[in-house]
Amino acid sequence: MATPHHFSEKAALLAFVLVPGAEWPEDLLRSLQKTWGPIRHLGKLYPFDKTDYYTPEMGSGLYRGVLSFERTVSPEEIGKEKERSNALEQTFAESAEQRHVNIDIGYMDLDKVVLPSYKRGPFKLYAGAGLWLDMILHYAKGHFIPTAWAFDDFKRDPYEHDLLLVREKFKKSKIL
Repeated sequence: MATPHHFSEKAALLAFVLVPGAEWPEDLLRSLQKTWGPIRHLGKLYPFDKTDYYTPEMGSGLYRGVLSFERTVSPEEIGKEKERSNALEQTFAESAEQRHVNIDIGYMDLDKVVLPSYKRGPFKLYAGAGLWLDMILHYAKGHFIPTAWAFDDFKRDPYEHDLLLVREKFKKSKIL
C-alpha cells in the first residue's frame, strides 16, 4: 500500500478586485499590501459592464482588475485568505449590504486559477468549513481558457495579458 506524500505546493496569491472608477484607489492598494504584503503585479482595470449584478450594492461605473502578491500560498490555506479578504471588504463598506470594493482572493498555480467562495454551485468543489473552490480558468498552450461556468468577464478574459505576466513571474520565482 502506497503512503501519501506530504508536501506543500505553493501557488501565486492573487485577487480580482472590483472598484468604482477606472483607477486603483491608493487607500485600497495600501490596505491590500498591509494585509498580504508587497504587490508583485498590478494589472489594468477593465470596465465591468456585461452584468449589473453588483450595481444594487456597489453602484454603476465599476471596473475589475487582477493583481498578485509576492507572497505565495498553499492551496489548502486559501480559506483563511478568503476570510481575510471578506474582512478587508467590510473595512471599505458602509454596511454589510453596501460594499464599495469586492475582493475575490484566489490562487494560481502553473495550471489554473481557483477562487474560493462561500456560495455553492454545480461545478464548485467542496473544501470543508462552508468553503467551495471554483476553478475559473485553466492554462493550456500559452493561454488561459475560461470554464463554461465562468462569469462573462472571464469568458471575454481581458485579464489574460496580466494573468500571463503573473504566471511568468510566479514561474520564475519557483525556479529561484
